Amino acid sequence: MTPFRTYRDPLEAEALIEVLQKHNVPFERTFEKSADLDDYVGSNPFDSDIVIKIAKNDFSKVEALLKNI
Repeated sequence: MTPFRTYRDPLEAEALIEVLQKHNVPFERTFEKSADLDDYVGSNPFDSDIVIKIAKNDFSKVEALLKNI
């Protein structure tokens, strides 16, 4: 699986996940600490980016699906 999109907002990530599930596109969801927050004083250590990963050969199919929303 290859990273397709990265979100900070869980609602935006969920919208993509709904499209992937509706069209039976296999995906992985991972959580990664945002590198740009490392030096920010007072940042929440639990802040993380939501990374949606799909197969590289599904990228164009999913891009087309997202354009039709």
